[in-house]
Amino acid sequence: MAYTVTKEKALLLRKRGLSLNEIVRKLGANKSTVSHWCRDIQLSKLQQKELYARSSIKSLAALLKAAEGKRRVRILKVKELTLAGKKEVGQLTHRDRFIAGLALYWSEGYKHSGEEVGFTNSDPKMILFFIRWLAESYSIEKSRLILRVSINEGHSHRVKEVEHYWSKVIDVPLSQFTKTSLIKTVPKKQYANSSVHYGTLRVKVRNGTDLRRKILGSIEQLKVAR
Repeated sequence: MAYTVTKEKALLLRKRGLSLNEIVRKLGANKSTVSHWCRDIQLSKLQQKELYARSSIKSLAALLKAAEGKRRVRILKVKELTLAGKKEVGQLTHRDRFIAGLALYWSEGYKHSGEEVGFTNSDPKMILFFIRWLAESYSIEKSRLILRVSINEGHSHRVKEVEHYWSKVIDVPLSQFTKTSLIKTVPKKQYANSSVHYGTLRVKVRNGTDLRRKILGSIEQLKVAR
């Protein structure tokens, strides 16, 4: 009796346009059995269209759910690896910071022209690290620094704002800034919010010829270190 009732319900649901999987979930019946019961029922074109739409929505929902799961796993993994990286660095010694500063200057500092100690970058934290390195490793006070901002001419109306930004970030008065350099080339990088773009900052050391030679000598030693 129960078998017959279940079959009748299955047939009724199929005639209403439900998919075999939907019927199986509602009745808890075996899919092959439901398929056998409903094999002679022909869905109308409208029912087929609605069934396809529901199927597409469910497929999309499943894809979104899977993508969200992968996103969460990725975020968790990034956090774990970031924490592991921080732990590997640990507390930096004076020598650690000295060597890191040399590597930074080797990569970004002035080496091939003139006799100046100079460093240019757009990352405030990198600029601050460089200034701290000069102070800790070579006793260079901020009063010996000469600063210059470079920014695309499209930001010419923001020059004062940008200069004040860098002055505040590195805690150096505007009197130590030379005239801002306006770049006339078309920028390759487009910013979604150009009001938070502050160009690059060049940091030079006044009367730094001897210091430059010393820094480059240390870098030469890094090149041959084993």
